[in-house]
Amino acid sequence: MKKLLKFTLCSFLLTFLIQPILSAENSPFKLDPIKDGILFGSGVLLSGGDLLLDNVLKVNRQEYKGKIYDKDDVNAFDRPFMNSYSHSRDKAADFLLAATMATPGLLVFTDQSEWITEAAMYAETLLIANGIKEMIKLAVTRPRPYMYYDPSTFPEDDIDEGDWANSFPSGHSTIAFASATFTSYTFSKYFPESKWRIPVTAGAYSMAIGVVALRLSSGNHFMTDVLAGATIGGLSGFLVPWLHTFNQKHDVNLALLGNGFSVSLALN
Repeated sequence: MKKLLKFTLCSFLLTFLIQPILSAENSPFKLDPIKDGILFGSGVLLSGGDLLLDNVLKVNRQEYKGKIYDKDDVNAFDRPFMNSYSHSRDKAADFLLAATMATPGLLVFTDQSEWITEAAMYAETLLIANGIKEMIKLAVTRPRPYMYYDPSTFPEDDIDEGDWANSFPSGHSTIAFASATFTSYTFSKYFPESKWRIPVTAGAYSMAIGVVALRLSSGNHFMTDVLAGATIGGLSGFLVPWLHTFNQKHDVNLALLGNGFSVSLALN
């Protein structure tokens, strides 16, 4: 997940070098230096801040001291969905997440001049979604469901790195729903009359739901973890491209009146 930053940073810098040459006149989405600077900067601050606080300063890093957790302490809503750790399902969730993150590749069927815009928007989406969920994880200490089962089944790496206490919110669910929502929304905007809109949307969200199911069944998350992650990701996947549907060209009109000048500003 941390390697995401390198990809998104390179994609965004490349975008601002090439986009003015490849901009499409009738695109449903428009890049804007100010707006994209704010979105990208926010994503970098959030995701980069987490890298600093978590990996360098090790803020709120939890050390497992052998405590035995009681399922009765878990709220009634989350308790029925708890599971012990499953290595195979954990890895399956990683694989399905990677596949879900690749769904924006379907936008390759748009005009080539749109690819840079799509890459920039997707980079901003992932950076912001990732940064928000990581900052929440830093602030909230919640043991994962598998901590309520036999200690011999605990994944050693997670215990050693303190990840066992980073249950809320679900990072996999966040990124999966950010990708699925981004793909569904942008595909529908580019191809509003396409018969593939519903299959693409259904397929992307089915994969995202599959990621959620695997994170629950592998013992990595509670139901409230994945619901929170899906909400963060879904909002990020929609709001970032939606903000790019507004054309930020500014028209300034001057008019000479009897008692002075009139100035009007129009946003197109």
